[in-house]
Parts: sequence; structure tokens; C-alpha cells
Amino acid sequence: MQRFIRPALLGSLSSLAVFGAGSGTVAAKGHRFLAEVAATPREQQKGLMFRQSLAKDRCMIFVYDEDGSHGIWMKNCLISLDVVWISADGKVVEMAERVPPCSPMRGDDCPTYGGTVPARHFIEFAVGTIKSIGLKKGDRIGWDLKLDDGTPVVGGAPIPPEKTATKTKRRPK
Repeated sequence: MQRFIRPALLGSLSSLAVFGAGSGTVAAKGHRFLAEVAATPREQQKGLMFRQSLAKDRCMIFVYDEDGSHGIWMKNCLISLDVVWISADGKVVEMAERVPPCSPMRGDDCPTYGGTVPARHFIEFAVGTIKSIGLKKGDRIGWDLKLDDGTPVVGGAPIPPEKTATKTKRRPK
């Protein structure tokens, strides 16, 4: 079955038109992230190329049908990223912090990162996320995604409910 890639907009002031296979939520260490999904080889190849920023509450999850050595390179990436590789059940098996962008001047001669441990998926977060939430190998991440064709992709650790703002009662005078 062939899928068509459609533009989507991220809901923030720094929104950019992106090509993604869907969206949803990724949760790690009690933090929720709005996720874009890269599910097809074309989407996975493009990833976060040419982005000028990635909000701290956003990420891109690369989903695969099988475990593998899913190394990454930063060709045409303009921003540094934190990257986390996870097993099928959401266990963090490998991490790379502050992965630098690769200068366009290098052409295809960009270094690769990760992929030294078999993993099912990987997630690209804004730089500094691993440190700020205290993520470590062995921690579990969860995801609740929906592809553009409506297919749900759910796994890993349970997603905590969204926190809602609570109103404070005023004391009578």
C-alpha cells in the first residue's frame, strides 16, 4: 500500500510546514512531547532537515517494523539534537546528546551517530532534553501516535494523563 505525504503544521509560533506520516504524543520521565512521525523511508531520510528550531515540547519519532541498527547522520540539519534509541517495549538502549549539525559544505561526508545497539525506533528531541529530564539508559518511553491514514501506533510505557491547570479558590473577605 502506497501512502502519500501531506504537509502538516505544528501548532506554535515557530511552526514550519513539515512532511510527516502522522502525529501524537511521546512521554518520557513524566514529560509529554508533541511528536511528528517519520514512518516511510522518504520521511525517515528527510527527518528534521532544514529546520531552524525545534521547540522543547516537540520531537520526531522514527518508527520501524523491525529491530535494527538505525544510525543517523545530520546531513542538511541546521540544529543540534538529542537522540534516543528505544526497544520495541520503549526501553532506552542508546543515547546521543548534543549531536551537532553537519555543514552543507561537507556534502554527503557527514559522520553517523548511534545505531551501535539494535533498536526498534529512535526519537530526536530538542538539544538539552536528555539532561533536563534526567533520561538514562534503561528508562522507558511511551508513545501514542496516529499515522495520516488513521493507523494507531501505541507502545512502550503508559502515557501519563495531561496535567490540567487547577483554579485556586479565593478566600471570602
